[in-house]
Amino acid sequence: MELRFNALLGDLSDEDVARAARERPREAFEVLFDRYRGPVYAHLARSGAPVDRLDDLFQTVFLKAFRSIRTFREEARFKTWLFTIATNVLTDEWRRAGRQGPSVSLEGVPLTDGGRSGRQAERSETAELVRRTVQALPEPSRSLLLLTRFQGMRIAEAAGAVGVAPQTAKVALFRAQRRLGAALARKFSITEDSHVPGI
Repeated sequence: MELRFNALLGDLSDEDVARAARERPREAFEVLFDRYRGPVYAHLARSGAPVDRLDDLFQTVFLKAFRSIRTFREEARFKTWLFTIATNVLTDEWRRAGRQGPSVSLEGVPLTDGGRSGRQAERSETAELVRRTVQALPEPSRSLLLLTRFQGMRIAEAAGAVGVAPQTAKVALFRAQRRLGAALARKFSITEDSHVPGI
């Protein structure tokens, strides 16, 4: 019976499963956990959660969501609601640690390409530059960029998740993208009058 119920839940939207959680919280939440464990973990990691606290923060997000699932209101999508919890857990962690956001450490970053081909090393360097630039962004810009680009949220949803007005989110995203673009332009020596093939 339970397996059949879970299979039925699997075909429903997130919001319908969250509604079902009012009657059968464990079974319904299990479906939501399966859908979102990867994206939430990735969001926490990309947002600069301390590596040694990542698993604990991940568990905290889902524990808070489970405890609150019966009170989920459909004013926002379930995904927005869950990522709001994740953002709040991160903010609480940074406050507890006495800082405004993630610290960026270059410790452990290899200074050589480890024998990889030039193209692989270039991609790796570029990925590291993007990672460092995103990590250095102030909040809410960093969370907005991660939620819209990696979690596929619309700007209004991401704005709701981080607690800012949509217009504020648009400005913050514009500035974050401009900062990221400037970092990449410096790396590749691109100027305003440079022509980039395919663009």
